[in-house]
Amino acid sequence: MGDILAGLLRVVMEAITHLNPVGLVQKRRRARRLKKLTRGESVSIPVDLRDPELTDGEWENGHILLGSEAPRWQPGRPDRTATRFFCPELRMTSADEATMAFRSESGRTELRVHSDEAPAVLRALQGD
Repeated sequence: MGDILAGLLRVVMEAITHLNPVGLVQKRRRARRLKKLTRGESVSIPVDLRDPELTDGEWENGHILLGSEAPRWQPGRPDRTATRFFCPELRMTSADEATMAFRSESGRTELRVHSDEAPAVLRALQGD
């Protein structure tokens, strides 16, 4: 009886892993952010950024604040405040089904963002 329960538990756990509930929640959050953005509301989009002035040249998790104002970089560290961020020369360097990576022509600024939200972030950063 114990072997049957253990086998059943394993099948259930594998099914849950295959469904990826965390991924479903994150996808819903991204869709909500994009809907808010199309309605003209402000949103906070998670990104990874490396920039000599904004992150001291190190990769840092944070958010790009988009909406009615100019785009702003909000560092993940609580001791730093949001700063205006504009980078018109970003070019895509790599992409997969989860993220897209961009680099400035000078190579000084690099950005990684989820592929669903990359078009909105690029439009805002390039001033279109």
